[in-house]
Amino acid sequence: MNLFKKHKGTNTHQWLRRLIIALFLLPLIAFLILNLLYPLPIDKLTRDSSTAVYSKNGELLSLYLSDDDFWRIRTEIEDIPQFMQKALIEYEDKWFYYHPGVNPASLVRAFAANIKSGRKACGGSTLTMQVARMMEPKPRTYKSKLVEIFRAFQIESRYTKKEILAIYFNLAPYGGNIEGIGAASYFYFGKSSAVLSKSDSLALVGLPNSPNHLRPDLHYEQAVRHRDKIANLLNQKGLVSNEELADIIADTIPEKRFHAPSSAPHYSRLIKRKYRNDAKIKTTLDMPVQRTCEDLLSEHLSPLMKRGISNGAVVVIENKTRAVRAMVGSKDFYDSINCGQVNGAISPRSPGSALKPFVYALAFNEGLISPRTMLSDVPINYSGYTPSNYSDNHLGSVSAEDALKFSLNIPVINLHSKLENRFYNLLKSGGITTLTKPYEHYGLPLALGAGEVTLLELTNLYSTLASDGSYQPYRLTESQTDGNSKQLFSDATSYIITEILADIRRPDLPDCWESSVNRPKIAGKTGTSYGNRDAWSIGYNPEYTIGVWIGNFSARESDNLVGAEVAAPLLFDIFNSLNVSSSWFAKPESIGTRKVCSVSGMPVNGYCPHSVTEMYIPGISPSVKCNMHKRFYIDDETGMRLTVANRHEHKHTQKVYEILPQKIASWRKRMGYPVDEIPALLQDSSFPSSESNPVILSPQNTSSFVLQKYVPVEHQRILLKASVSNTIKQLFWFVDGELLTKCAPHDDQFYYPTLGNHKIACMDNEGNSSTVQISIN
Repeated sequence: MNLFKKHKGTNTHQWLRRLIIALFLLPLIAFLILNLLYPLPIDKLTRDSSTAVYSKNGELLSLYLSDDDFWRIRTEIEDIPQFMQKALIEYEDKWFYYHPGVNPASLVRAFAANIKSGRKACGGSTLTMQVARMMEPKPRTYKSKLVEIFRAFQIESRYTKKEILAIYFNLAPYGGNIEGIGAASYFYFGKSSAVLSKSDSLALVGLPNSPNHLRPDLHYEQAVRHRDKIANLLNQKGLVSNEELADIIADTIPEKRFHAPSSAPHYSRLIKRKYRNDAKIKTTLDMPVQRTCEDLLSEHLSPLMKRGISNGAVVVIENKTRAVRAMVGSKDFYDSINCGQVNGAISPRSPGSALKPFVYALAFNEGLISPRTMLSDVPINYSGYTPSNYSDNHLGSVSAEDALKFSLNIPVINLHSKLENRFYNLLKSGGITTLTKPYEHYGLPLALGAGEVTLLELTNLYSTLASDGSYQPYRLTESQTDGNSKQLFSDATSYIITEILADIRRPDLPDCWESSVNRPKIAGKTGTSYGNRDAWSIGYNPEYTIGVWIGNFSARESDNLVGAEVAAPLLFDIFNSLNVSSSWFAKPESIGTRKVCSVSGMPVNGYCPHSVTEMYIPGISPSVKCNMHKRFYIDDETGMRLTVANRHEHKHTQKVYEILPQKIASWRKRMGYPVDEIPALLQDSSFPSSESNPVILSPQNTSSFVLQKYVPVEHQRILLKASVSNTIKQLFWFVDGELLTKCAPHDDQFYYPTLGNHKIACMDNEGNSSTVQISIN
């Protein structure tokens, strides 16, 4: 009997144990099955964010609506004040850290309250259940509540409490089209969630309970009362002291909603366009530098408006990182009359002379010239292309460094003709993307601004000179990698160009700037486009490269649009405002110094009367000694030249003459400037001429002319013109082998054309000759 009872008791205990296990397992099995049938829609726990553009220091620059027209800023839990997190949990779900997503006691209490009141007075939802409801909004029914409970279990099984709290803060509705604490902080308090005060935090904690009735911009009194209610509750719980409570109640809440931030609008829009799939973009922009540039641009443009100049743009690049620290696209983004929304920093415009330093840099780098090399500055004609200097004057000859300082057009075109398409390729390699056509489309005028560039890309190309010739793409975001660097120039070339561009004794700098005590030391260049439509000034020091463009987006011309007059002063003021270091570039060890002829710029020979010192690049710069100063033997009786062979037969004197290049010598004679007259050879001398053949300037070889039927032939004559050295005394012109005329080297002659193909020859008095072929139709 006792055995039977014992056995019966054992069965009862086993049955109870099995029942308990079943009661535990059945819901678990049911949950697992339902979880497989109805998986958690994870994608609904995050929503399309607004695009938020931040400065390098974390200041929100601009905010753009999400694709579904909501304001949302993805916010990390670390950027939400701890006080706000505790306040939310105490007010909404004080057992948050202890329940598995559902609080049975709260549900029972809420159910009882609803039965007693006869209406849905209380929901009993935990924060996790609220997340489930925000994830899948549904009518508030008991069926919906069961779905919320199931989803809450799913959420808790997948995420940590910290992650659930972050999801809540990002999904919570805050009135109108504002969702998430990040957007709510900016629109209601004009600040980041990270710096919300306790008063601000409490005003937002209760807002999701009734988003449209507790909005301070619509229902201010209700919003204040609700904030104070929560503050008193937290005071009772010991989370807010009496002193803090008094401060919170005394604090005011902004009555009007803040507008979406819109700082640096041109830059922000550019970022939005380039990174359209990113919700949170931390840029390289430095807002103090940006505001300085905006203020100075507006200040400089105000008096220019009366002179027909309405706009401008500024770019500041940090050389070390290539980070864009400022970009001002126009004087006023909201000025529709003057097209203020056009971004002048990325709009293609003609740079005028601003490209010239890179022609010289390439020529230095290839060893074509050194700083004191003599360049020709006389009228030129390249198959009908006849550029002139800005002043319409010519110097005859000029050193390379002075040609760059004085921004002369003719010397740079002559250099460009030697570089051919290598200059074009250099610009492309240096990040100039606006040259979309082949080199032949631009040709030689490219050096004078025939191709359009953007201020941003050109400023970055100048930054290459400030970086020992190393090119890197500019950076717009902090996460952007450096990209592929390229060595466009040697460090020696970059330093030489920099020293030339740093000389303040230049006509392209503001008047009286040389004597200014506030002058910053920078290297820079100005530019003025053809027709005075664009004024440029770009300068750099070891820290920054700054680009300035002034003009009209309508391309309206103005005589006042000169780079030195309207762009350079702004450039210098920006540099002064940045308070940059006074340090300068270190001279590379690869640079040497040498004595060169003061006239030719070539290493001195024994006959050069004067020399100067120049920087040069050993092994690269031209090393041929001066060939312009030569010693001649002059017969004392006749005053004529003797050869080395027959000089012993005559009493003679040694004399050094300056033999200029043909084009320069001819131009100087035509202009009436003194040129060394080198005596002719003595008739009995068999000394062979060492001079070059005449250079026929007009007509050009293979030229084709069309005779106009009703135009008198005297009005259609063809100019005969040639350049020779100053050893030549007379020229002889031949047409088809017959002597046409003879003249002094600097005299222009004319040919009255006849139909057919003709051979024109020019011979000098020493027997040197050149020919060209022309056709007359």
